[in-house]
Amino acid sequence: LLPPEQRPAIATMMALRWYREAANALLPAGAILGQAAAARLLARQGVPGNMAGATATVDITLEAVSQLFFTLAGIALLLAGRETGGLAGFALAGLGIALAGAAAMVAVQRRLPLSLIERGLARLSRRWPAIRPDAIRDFQAAILALHANWPRLAAAMLFHTISWVLGAVEIAGVLWLLGHPITLADALVVEALAQALRNVGFLLPGALAVQEGAIIGAAALVGVPASAALAVALVRRSREVVFSLPGLLAWQRAESRPSA
Repeated sequence: LLPPEQRPAIATMMALRWYREAANALLPAGAILGQAAAARLLARQGVPGNMAGATATVDITLEAVSQLFFTLAGIALLLAGRETGGLAGFALAGLGIALAGAAAMVAVQRRLPLSLIERGLARLSRRWPAIRPDAIRDFQAAILALHANWPRLAAAMLFHTISWVLGAVEIAGVLWLLGHPITLADALVVEALAQALRNVGFLLPGALAVQEGAIIGAAALVGVPASAALAVALVRRSREVVFSLPGLLAWQRAESRPSA
């Protein structure tokens, strides 16, 4: 999403993504905290503050929108000749939460109550003079500039979609290793429903227990035994912990380093 002339090195961007995913996996409301940290660290790398915040905001919106399409595809595959029981209703509830959140994010980004926010920032600036009340206008201008660049928006959406599909590949691969092979279409159903249901537990650290229950319930719909589904859920949770604990430590070290 960043304009080419403002992009840090690819290694820096990978590290920022690592910090964000670590927060998402282990902290309450981690996706929001992780994006805020990524924006802050981008600014410390020399990216203008308004563009750093705008990029993080638009990125999390695109991730939510791509998840909507992925979940809709999973539900369509699920409903193609299967008995869904009550889980489809819960998945639709999770989809509704994601849809409402994405719609609200897009609407707020395009029509920020600038005057109201400026008045609030002006009051805060009396105590913290570093706050610029007019910065909110620069922030929205940066967001609208990103919204206008359709090729980069499409590329970012594609990368997020590939990430969701790779989650399904992970599920199919683990089940194959456990001796319960399923098709990629069935794995897409499990991943789509699990991610939709995970939204219900977004306030819990890493959607603890919600994610595991979602994988077990969704896997049952495609004929995977509960024991194998639980193993898949635990493998995923273990991978997240092993990957994310060092990420949190690296994030804290990055915060303590001097700005670029």
